[in-house]
Amino acid sequence: MVVVSLLAATALTGCASAFDDIPYADDAMPTATPAPKCGDDTVKAVADVMTSDAVEVVQVIAGCTTLYVGTSLGPADKDAARAVCEAAAEVAYVGEIGSIIVDGDDERKLATGVKGSPCV
Repeated sequence: MVVVSLLAATALTGCASAFDDIPYADDAMPTATPAPKCGDDTVKAVADVMTSDAVEVVQVIAGCTTLYVGTSLGPADKDAARAVCEAAAEVAYVGEIGSIIVDGDDERKLATGVKGSPCV
């Protein structure tokens, strides 16, 4: 009986060592820095020049071709939206970005811009 127990213990410890390299679910796994998304530099540059407190979101959309600016502006604030668009246009038109959209609080377009033209 002792021999059987000894053989079983040896066999089990021998098998366990084969799995020592497999991490447990709670083990800390190394993390990699996420790859930059398209337009990250542009988003930062635009955010840096924004002076309007109404700006809530700045992101690059549409396959890296459009800068989207979400604001808390209402439908009557078209002049303020145009000013936001013009401020963004000062730094946004780099790489593939060729247009700007400024949306209001109801997600309707308040102003748009196209590279080489003023915002409307």
